[in-house]
Amino acid sequence: MNRWNKIPYDVLEALCKETASSGSDDTSRPPTNDCRKPLFALSMVDSRTREACYPWLFHKVTFDKKWTNSPSWEAFDERMKHMVKNPALCRAVKSFELDACVTDFENNCPSPTTYALLPSFLASFPQLRTLTFRVQDPFVPGFRSSFDDVVKIHGPFLTIEKLLISHSCAFLINHCPNILEFEDSSFLLDKPVQLITLTEPLSTSCHRLRALSTTAGISSKTLQDILKAIPLLEELKLSSTLSSRWRVSRRRPEDQANGQGIMKFLPEFACFPHLHKLVLPHAYSLDIGFNPPWCGNAYMNNPGLVEQVAKERQEASERVAKGVQEVCPGVTELWVGHLCFKRDDKGIMVCSNPEKGC
Repeated sequence: MNRWNKIPYDVLEALCKETASSGSDDTSRPPTNDCRKPLFALSMVDSRTREACYPWLFHKVTFDKKWTNSPSWEAFDERMKHMVKNPALCRAVKSFELDACVTDFENNCPSPTTYALLPSFLASFPQLRTLTFRVQDPFVPGFRSSFDDVVKIHGPFLTIEKLLISHSCAFLINHCPNILEFEDSSFLLDKPVQLITLTEPLSTSCHRLRALSTTAGISSKTLQDILKAIPLLEELKLSSTLSSRWRVSRRRPEDQANGQGIMKFLPEFACFPHLHKLVLPHAYSLDIGFNPPWCGNAYMNNPGLVEQVAKERQEASERVAKGVQEVCPGVTELWVGHLCFKRDDKGIMVCSNPEKGC
């Protein structure tokens, strides 16, 4: 044990990192649960070794309230109280995620302690880089008020570079002025939110923002709002459909002109002067004539249909890639669903992972 105590701390950290990454091909990522077992065992040697293990054991902290067997809000309160007493552990946290989706708002809501403590808890992480904060509408006012109070004391969250929120949590944008990446999402029962309620604060508070991912439907207004707010955008991910089959009657007239689908909007993507990566949803969401069967039973015992749909999906995605190639010269990487196209030395968009089947 005396020899172990004499190991230089940087060597001890390297040993912990190697233990954490054993069995993993990517040493830059936090360890999986299987890889944590030897790391947990190593952390039990002494307090010095435990602290060296912290960056790999507590890289990410998650409060998950999506399941019936999830911990209670009170249990989260106790965990927060315990962690804030350990500054070394708090320094290890780079990512925090709160994902709260409950059905019984009256009997399963955050406690007053949760509302008051959670923003201060986040402020105790001096190296926090990623914040995921997704809560339902009824919980937003309590968190908004407590975040405002904490920011008045501690100042904004300057270290956060990636922010992922539910739509109604737009108040967090003004508290995270240095984000490089932003992503929004929505819960089924929450009230609809116009994209402009997100892009306006992004344009005034987050001047370093370069990557945006949104669930807003693809339309001329969507793209105009984004371009006006974030003209220097380099990466854009649109995960919603251009048109929904079960809401055809609601389609905006300008979005169904001539049946061009996504091809109609390519000139608007070209207006982004720095856009080099464009991520679009699957080809069947882009209104370009690819309409595979929705029922999974249609594919049962029918390998011919599986191959046909895969071929048609590939062809439809290639049509989009060709359009991007011609209209959006600045885009060097395009995703259509899970198919990736990259521009080669001759300027041709080439699929790097061709369709293999459904």
